[in-house]
Amino acid sequence: MDSLHASTEVPAAEHAEPKLLSFDPGVGIWALVVFAALLFLLKKFAWKPILDSLDAREKAIQGSLDQAARIQSENARLAEEQNRILADAKRQASEIVRVARDAAEGLKKTVEASAQEEKKRILTSASQEIEAAKQSAIVELKKTTADFSIGIAEKLIRQNLDDSKNRALVDQLIQEVSRKA
Repeated sequence: MDSLHASTEVPAAEHAEPKLLSFDPGVGIWALVVFAALLFLLKKFAWKPILDSLDAREKAIQGSLDQAARIQSENARLAEEQNRILADAKRQASEIVRVARDAAEGLKKTVEASAQEEKKRILTSASQEIEAAKQSAIVELKKTTADFSIGIAEKLIRQNLDDSKNRALVDQLIQEVSRKA
């Protein structure tokens, strides 16, 4: 029995300690079959939805990036448009200011010319009035002087009709009054 027992002991010792690095063709074939089946199941049921969701996510991200680029270009266009409108508004404002200054300058010149004309008219009118008043005063003075001279002459003549000295005095008075007038 010993030989029998000895032969039974050796295989039990071999089965008790498995060899990790030894290749078992049956386990290898089953591992390949399970791997292929798992690969097939993953491809059929998991990879397609995963890849579809990744594609959808990629498309969504790309859409967001495209939309951001469009928004950025629209913002740049709007900023350019805003700058153009601002420059146009500044140009129009400066044009309005220039026109207002020109109008004010023209109005100033018109008012000054009108004032000068009014001044000339008033001065001419005043000069004419002064000249007329002067002529009237001269005429009145001559009349008064003549009346006064005649009065003096009358008195002198009544007192002395023959007195030649008195006559010379009256003539002298008449000549002086005539020269002043």
